[in-house]
Amino acid sequence: MKNRFGLLALTLFVAGCSFFVACGESASEAENSDPVPQAESSSAMGTADPAEVFSSAVVEVPQTLPCAPEEEGGFVWIETGKSYYRCESGLWTAYDVAPHKRGFDPCQFNFGAAWSTDKERDSTNYAGLDYIAVWLGDNDFYNGFEERMVKMSVEIGATPMIYAYVIAEFDKDHGIDDCNISKAEKTHCSHGAQMIREYFADSILYRYAAYANGMREQLIYRLEVDADTYESIWLIEPDFYQYSETASRQKERYDGTVQEGGGIPDSLMGVYFKQIVDTIRAYLPAAKIAIDISPWIGDKDTALFAQWYSNFDMSIVDFAGTSGGSSLATSEKIVAANSASWAKIHEVTGKPILADAGYGAGGASNGHKKPWDDVQNIKARMANGVVGIMQMNAANDFPVRADTIRPQLNYTFPWCNN
Repeated sequence: MKNRFGLLALTLFVAGCSFFVACGESASEAENSDPVPQAESSSAMGTADPAEVFSSAVVEVPQTLPCAPEEEGGFVWIETGKSYYRCESGLWTAYDVAPHKRGFDPCQFNFGAAWSTDKERDSTNYAGLDYIAVWLGDNDFYNGFEERMVKMSVEIGATPMIYAYVIAEFDKDHGIDDCNISKAEKTHCSHGAQMIREYFADSILYRYAAYANGMREQLIYRLEVDADTYESIWLIEPDFYQYSETASRQKERYDGTVQEGGGIPDSLMGVYFKQIVDTIRAYLPAAKIAIDISPWIGDKDTALFAQWYSNFDMSIVDFAGTSGGSSLATSEKIVAANSASWAKIHEVTGKPILADAGYGAGGASNGHKKPWDDVQNIKARMANGVVGIMQMNAANDFPVRADTIRPQLNYTFPWCNN
């Protein structure tokens, strides 16, 4: 009987490993991405019911089967999305998957995907994910693209996440480009600070007010949602650091570029940040705020991160977030080119971290980053304070992959112990 159970368990385990991400990836696949654009795909795991998404909350059932030492930690579905076996201390132990709270929850690991026109017509591309993200800033009004994302978020119970790129997009409207665009005559690193000095109150804050008020009116009048209690996440100004006095000195040492009129004093950057947050929360009081992580701030001296974040009122901040698209799932470092680590940023800010992946310079997508589907990678990053990953061009079966990953993340964040 014991051998028979062992054979059954092994058979189940091998079958489980044929399912995508059920047993993880090898280190040699660490940089693998799913191709772009995505073709429609099928999965042996079946299609997730949008009404039922699952998490690591489990209820043990009294059934055990022996498993081999090399199978320790293995995972396999018994019934897809409903129950599974995990090899623990030599036994395949059966668990039932309990429903989890829909939407972003800092006490679980969250899976998000960017809003895109090629996927917006089919809710199954997003149903079962915890949040949907959109980059916002290139208009002076709240438009249909963002409206459709918020509508979908409300319908499926996901949390909308806004990459608030207002300053940079306003600059681009005036012929000022990203700092890493070669041969650009004017960049955020040479003219961005002056644009803030000239246009912050009447143009930049105006756009923030227009976006936040537009979302509020949509929630109240078209979606019949209480805008005062509805949670959204706003990641404020990716690369905000680049406009500062300290960043200008750093950039000058690097390649000779200086801000016209000088960089903005670091302490004043904190004042601008608070005004942005106050503007958003004037219309959306329950909005959660993420402060940007620019990994190059302390490339040689990580103490510089503490100096930078000391300029901000961190009591109004809920998360710290990456915005570079190349976040590493496989490393203690956030990106390969800089020394900043996930753990250091979490230590300095005291905030849970939001990671993103799947795009490069100029926002060009480079596919679904599969290392962020690996259970062991995610658990390592959770231990560093990371609470979510946003895939810029998520695979079509990402919600199903998330269903498979969640039950294996038996980790409790320290801020959720009480």
